[in-house]
Amino acid sequence: MQTITVDIGGTKALFEMHLGDRIEQYKIPTGEGFGITSLNKQLYELESDYGLVDYRLAIAVPGLVKNNQLISSKSLPGLNGLSREDLHTQAKTILLSNDIDAGMQAVLNPKHDCELLIMCGTGIGMAISINGKIFSGASGFAGELGHCRVMTESGEFSLEQLASGNSIRVRGLKKAQELNRAGRYLGMGIAWAINLFNPNRIWLAGGMMNSSDYYLGCVSSLKDMALTAPFSEAKIARVDDMETLVCRGLKVLLDKQA
Repeated sequence: MQTITVDIGGTKALFEMHLGDRIEQYKIPTGEGFGITSLNKQLYELESDYGLVDYRLAIAVPGLVKNNQLISSKSLPGLNGLSREDLHTQAKTILLSNDIDAGMQAVLNPKHDCELLIMCGTGIGMAISINGKIFSGASGFAGELGHCRVMTESGEFSLEQLASGNSIRVRGLKKAQELNRAGRYLGMGIAWAINLFNPNRIWLAGGMMNSSDYYLGCVSSLKDMALTAPFSEAKIARVDDMETLVCRGLKVLLDKQA
């Protein structure tokens, strides 16, 4: 069965097409102006170029997704309200998911009691897996790590304001010391999660993890701040092939649905 999986982020979207025995990828820029019309246009062009009919389609977006509808997205407001009915495609199966929850599907191990996936790109988010199943909380908001508040010498800020890729870009942070400090703030947040969830495994993903200064600051901070007992039980690793993580997870979701 032919499939298209789409990882829509705050700055770019990755389209991954499984076409029989080959896989092809296609990237486009996104941003605040990217909306439902833009998405439909890209899907129409891909369907026309590859002659796709009755295929499987899965789309991941940053934000709250419930019952295959994007309720809200801070980084992509033009997609707010997106549902399967808004997609004008030839797809036979359509699935909408939160991006981090989809990414977790690519790495989780049902044998583990608890796994966490922390993603730091444009924003900061966390997916939680309990016994191989995504835990999203009472109304789907579990894992909003980026909105936790931190008191600094300059005032009170959210983790996203201190450590997200968008914050670092806006503030023009480039020096090794500045990136290390931003990473340490994220490590503080992950330490809270370790203390709360006592996970078997922690996965680190997102564009900021490619910065060695940021990554080292993050790991150093969480070692300093997490309780010794739960930290000793947690295996921490960066995700391999981070760029395709979400698309790989969407493929897993499609296969499970089938």
